[in-house]
Amino acid sequence: MTLTPAHWIAPDGERLDVRTSHIAAVIAESDRFGVTEAWLRAVYAEHGEGDRFGCEGRARAVIIRHLVTNGWIRTRRYIRPVTYWSITVHDLDAETRQRLETWVDDGLAADWLKPASDLRIYSVSDDKISVMEVTELKAWR
Repeated sequence: MTLTPAHWIAPDGERLDVRTSHIAAVIAESDRFGVTEAWLRAVYAEHGEGDRFGCEGRARAVIIRHLVTNGWIRTRRYIRPVTYWSITVHDLDAETRQRLETWVDDGLAADWLKPASDLRIYSVSDDKISVMEVTELKAWR
């Protein structure tokens, strides 16, 4: 299953391409994300999804929040009903902004981002969404 373009951005800034789903990437390389398969399975079981390990349900949301709180950034391009990039961060602090600026530069160079691409940046620390275009994010510099 190939979905729209998506990435994990590691705390050190490395961009990991997500081939299917973000949760599948975490399960496939749990040690890279600083978690264990046992912990992942426990979270699924805790949310009544133990028999559907890897599904896109409540446990997935908890796991993504945990990873983002620990410095990971999640990105995904959506195309329906409108096209935009969803970005999940812990906080829009200076370090996160720098990693997003690098992601934008890479995306513009590779042509999977355009200057007018819409970004919806969800900050879990304050439960707020910032909506902007790529050019606005680049103006942070």
